[in-house]
Amino acid sequence: MGAVRSSPCLEGCFLLNASGVRRALLQGGEPGNGTAAAPWPKTLFLIRHGESAYNLYYAQHHQDPMDLFDAVLTAQGEEQARTAAASFPANLKVDLALTSPLTRAARTCVLALPPGHRGAKRYMVTPLMSEHLEASCDIGRTPKELAAAFPELDFRHLPDVWWYVPEEHRQGITPEGSQRLFTEEGRREPRSAFLERVDAFAELVAGASEGTIAAFAHADFFHEFLSRYFAQNDSKYEEYWMKNCEVLALRLEAPSALARPPDPEAEAEAEAPAPAQAEAEAEAEAAAAEAEAAPKRQPSGAMLGLSTLKKEISSQNPGLQPSELQRKVSTTWKNLDPAERERYMNLRN
Repeated sequence: MGAVRSSPCLEGCFLLNASGVRRALLQGGEPGNGTAAAPWPKTLFLIRHGESAYNLYYAQHHQDPMDLFDAVLTAQGEEQARTAAASFPANLKVDLALTSPLTRAARTCVLALPPGHRGAKRYMVTPLMSEHLEASCDIGRTPKELAAAFPELDFRHLPDVWWYVPEEHRQGITPEGSQRLFTEEGRREPRSAFLERVDAFAELVAGASEGTIAAFAHADFFHEFLSRYFAQNDSKYEEYWMKNCEVLALRLEAPSALARPPDPEAEAEAEAPAPAQAEAEAEAEAAAAEAEAAPKRQPSGAMLGLSTLKKEISSQNPGLQPSELQRKVSTTWKNLDPAERERYMNLRN
């Protein structure tokens, strides 16, 4: 069958600034034809992708190989995706399937809800749902490559580089250039940009003319979505990490369920001594980038300190996801007093 139509209103949205992402959504209207009113209540299914090659590598080596771009599903991941179809209620018809363009999510989508009589009525690929770009597997492929791999889906609205790129490098960026920014300069997606995407996804769901929606995405993405929009009413979602191919059903009673939450981090920042906080964050982020991106250079004291702290926290918390571990290391480092940082920097692993 031909490619399932996606919305052109999101073209290039991943490269827009925060306000631009929201403006593109609001101007484009709902992801269908923009004329039907959004029905309430809605049923939203969240489906994390199946086991990926990156998941398997990290479980074995506990580090990013730094070149596993757009990781595919393993054989087990593909089987998990096929089995996930049984997790949907019998005789349920999904109106809209949303998927991240990353291969592990798109593949899970077409295996769990195969386009055709058993699949969703409509499919839409949106980079808003891509994973928080913190690992090599979160760098994607061009629309041409994705279309060849998934002829059932429509990628024509995506630019060649639809994943996060620092603003100063966006002009003329190529996939190879974005890979170099990641591996050689240690550039990662800021948390603020990531949360803007999570909130834009909530707006997309709220404005959709469909009432039953299935969303295929990633662990960090769904963790933040659940924490921001559902933890206030159900504490289990404060630290909820979905397993590979877990299917989570959510009932959305009214638009208020997806109202943009206040930003406690921004409020905390406003109350904190800005220069000291900014300096600590810059030091932690620069050292973390150096630790990840420059293994062949002579490590700095901060890099050694962060590496030691990371091993210590990892041994104390073996169940942490990679992004959870990185966040905990960064937060702990920022909160250390100068003497403690100096102690870590003088330790040798």
